[in-house]
Amino acid sequence: MIKWILGITILALIVLSPRFRKFAVIFILIASILGVSLWQYQEYERNKSKSSILPSELTLQNMEFKPLDTDHEFQMTGRIINNSEEHTLKSIILTVTTQECNIDQTDCLIVSEQQESLYITVPPHQARYFKKDIYLYSNQNIKNDLIWGHSIRYAVSE
Repeated sequence: MIKWILGITILALIVLSPRFRKFAVIFILIASILGVSLWQYQEYERNKSKSSILPSELTLQNMEFKPLDTDHEFQMTGRIINNSEEHTLKSIILTVTTQECNIDQTDCLIVSEQQESLYITVPPHQARYFKKDIYLYSNQNIKNDLIWGHSIRYAVSE
Protein backbone atom coordinates (compact mmCIF):
# COMPACT_ATOMS: atom_id res chain seq x y z
CA MET A 1 0.00 0.00 0.00
CA ILE A 2 2.86 2.38 0.83
CA LYS A 3 4.42 1.72 -2.59
CA TRP A 4 1.19 2.77 -4.31
CA ILE A 5 0.96 5.98 -2.31
CA LEU A 6 4.62 6.78 -2.97
CA GLY A 7 4.17 6.06 -6.70
CA ILE A 8 1.07 8.25 -6.98
CA THR A 9 2.83 11.05 -5.08
CA ILE A 10 5.89 10.94 -7.37
CA LEU A 11 3.68 10.84 -10.46
CA ALA A 12 1.67 13.85 -9.20
CA LEU A 13 4.88 15.79 -8.49
CA ILE A 14 6.20 15.04 -11.99
CA VAL A 15 2.96 16.28 -13.55
CA LEU A 16 2.47 19.34 -11.31
CA SER A 17 5.97 20.55 -10.43
CA PRO A 18 8.44 21.67 -13.13
CA ARG A 19 11.31 21.73 -10.58
CA PHE A 20 10.60 18.12 -9.52
CA ARG A 21 10.35 17.11 -13.19
CA LYS A 22 13.83 18.57 -13.79
CA PHE A 23 15.14 16.81 -10.68
CA ALA A 24 13.59 13.47 -11.79
CA VAL A 25 15.16 13.70 -15.27
CA ILE A 26 18.60 14.51 -13.81
CA PHE A 27 18.24 11.73 -11.21
CA ILE A 28 17.27 9.15 -13.87
CA LEU A 29 20.14 10.27 -16.10
CA ILE A 30 22.72 10.00 -13.29
CA ALA A 31 21.32 6.64 -12.14
CA SER A 32 21.49 5.32 -15.72
CA ILE A 33 25.10 6.46 -16.15
CA LEU A 34 26.08 4.88 -12.83
CA GLY A 35 24.25 1.64 -13.70
CA VAL A 36 25.94 1.32 -17.09
CA SER A 37 29.34 2.15 -15.56
CA LEU A 38 28.90 -0.53 -12.87
CA TRP A 39 27.84 -3.07 -15.47
CA GLN A 40 30.87 -2.25 -17.67
CA TYR A 41 33.20 -2.56 -14.67
CA GLN A 42 31.77 -5.99 -13.80
CA GLU A 43 32.23 -7.14 -17.40
CA TYR A 44 35.82 -5.82 -17.34
CA GLU A 45 36.57 -7.74 -14.13
CA ARG A 46 35.01 -10.92 -15.51
CA ASN A 47 37.03 -10.69 -18.73
CA LYS A 48 40.19 -9.82 -16.82
CA SER A 49 39.89 -13.05 -14.84
CA LYS A 50 39.53 -14.93 -18.15
CA SER A 51 42.61 -13.34 -19.70
CA SER A 52 44.99 -13.49 -16.73
CA ILE A 53 46.09 -17.03 -17.59
CA LEU A 54 46.50 -17.75 -21.27
CA PRO A 55 45.71 -21.27 -22.53
CA SER A 56 49.34 -21.51 -23.65
CA GLU A 57 50.41 -21.22 -19.98
CA LEU A 58 48.55 -24.43 -19.11
CA THR A 59 49.66 -27.96 -19.90
CA LEU A 60 47.35 -30.96 -20.03
CA GLN A 61 49.06 -34.32 -19.52
CA ASN A 62 47.98 -37.97 -19.41
CA MET A 63 44.52 -37.24 -20.79
CA GLU A 64 42.42 -40.40 -20.86
CA PHE A 65 38.79 -41.06 -21.68
CA LYS A 66 37.44 -44.32 -20.28
CA PRO A 67 33.93 -45.66 -20.93
CA LEU A 68 31.62 -45.97 -17.95
CA ASP A 69 28.55 -48.17 -17.49
CA THR A 70 26.32 -46.58 -20.12
CA ASP A 71 27.00 -46.18 -23.84
CA HIS A 72 27.41 -42.42 -23.80
CA GLU A 73 29.16 -41.81 -20.45
CA PHE A 74 32.91 -41.53 -20.12
CA GLN A 75 35.38 -40.55 -17.44
CA MET A 76 37.94 -37.91 -18.38
CA THR A 77 41.13 -38.00 -16.29
CA GLY A 78 44.41 -36.18 -16.56
CA ARG A 79 46.81 -33.73 -15.04
CA ILE A 80 46.92 -29.97 -15.46
CA ILE A 81 50.01 -27.84 -14.90
CA ASN A 82 49.72 -24.10 -14.26
CA ASN A 83 52.83 -22.45 -15.73
CA SER A 84 51.60 -18.94 -14.92
CA GLU A 85 54.03 -16.75 -13.00
CA GLU A 86 51.53 -15.23 -10.56
CA HIS A 87 47.91 -16.27 -11.17
CA THR A 88 46.05 -19.14 -9.51
CA LEU A 89 43.87 -21.18 -11.85
CA LYS A 90 40.25 -21.55 -10.70
CA SER A 91 38.65 -23.30 -13.68
CA ILE A 92 39.08 -24.07 -17.35
CA ILE A 93 36.70 -24.55 -20.23
CA LEU A 94 37.72 -27.40 -22.51
CA THR A 95 36.49 -28.20 -25.98
CA VAL A 96 36.25 -32.00 -26.17
CA THR A 97 35.97 -33.53 -29.64
CA THR A 98 35.11 -37.18 -30.30
CA GLN A 99 35.65 -38.85 -33.67
CA GLU A 100 34.87 -42.23 -35.16
CA CYS A 101 37.32 -43.35 -37.82
CA ASN A 102 37.60 -46.30 -40.16
CA ILE A 103 40.24 -48.98 -39.54
CA ASP A 104 43.13 -47.10 -41.18
CA GLN A 105 42.02 -43.82 -39.51
CA THR A 106 41.77 -41.89 -42.78
CA ASP A 107 38.05 -41.24 -42.92
CA CYS A 108 36.99 -39.69 -39.60
CA LEU A 109 33.59 -38.38 -38.57
CA ILE A 110 33.08 -36.06 -35.60
CA VAL A 111 30.30 -37.53 -33.47
CA SER A 112 30.50 -35.06 -30.59
CA GLU A 113 32.01 -31.65 -29.89
CA GLN A 114 31.15 -30.01 -26.61
CA GLN A 115 32.35 -27.60 -23.96
CA GLU A 116 33.26 -29.06 -20.57
CA SER A 117 33.88 -26.96 -17.45
CA LEU A 118 36.53 -28.18 -15.07
CA TYR A 119 36.57 -26.47 -11.67
CA ILE A 120 40.00 -26.95 -10.17
CA THR A 121 42.31 -24.73 -8.12
CA VAL A 122 45.94 -24.83 -9.23
CA PRO A 123 48.41 -22.29 -7.78
CA PRO A 124 51.23 -20.95 -10.00
CA HIS A 125 53.92 -23.48 -10.94
CA GLN A 126 51.94 -26.41 -9.54
CA ALA A 127 50.02 -29.34 -10.98
CA ARG A 128 46.81 -31.15 -10.03
CA TYR A 129 45.21 -34.39 -11.16
CA PHE A 130 41.55 -34.28 -12.13
CA LYS A 131 38.71 -36.66 -12.89
CA LYS A 132 35.39 -35.75 -14.46
CA ASP A 133 32.49 -37.74 -15.85
CA ILE A 134 31.33 -36.53 -19.23
CA TYR A 135 28.32 -37.46 -21.31
CA LEU A 136 28.38 -37.48 -25.10
CA TYR A 137 25.22 -35.80 -26.33
CA SER A 138 24.85 -37.85 -29.47
CA ASN A 139 22.02 -40.01 -30.73
CA GLN A 140 24.40 -42.12 -32.80
CA ASN A 141 25.55 -45.63 -31.99
CA ILE A 142 28.96 -44.86 -30.57
CA LYS A 143 31.75 -47.39 -30.93
CA ASN A 144 34.39 -48.00 -28.27
CA ASP A 145 37.31 -47.14 -30.57
CA LEU A 146 36.85 -43.39 -30.47
CA ILE A 147 39.53 -40.81 -31.11
CA TRP A 148 39.44 -38.04 -28.55
CA GLY A 149 40.68 -34.49 -28.96
CA HIS A 150 40.74 -31.65 -26.49
CA SER A 151 41.78 -28.02 -26.34
CA ILE A 152 41.61 -25.31 -23.72
CA ARG A 153 39.12 -22.65 -24.72
CA TYR A 154 39.91 -20.31 -21.83
CA ALA A 155 40.99 -20.30 -18.21
CA VAL A 156 39.54 -18.43 -15.25
CA SER A 157 41.88 -17.20 -12.52
CA GLU A 158 41.68 -15.31 -9.24
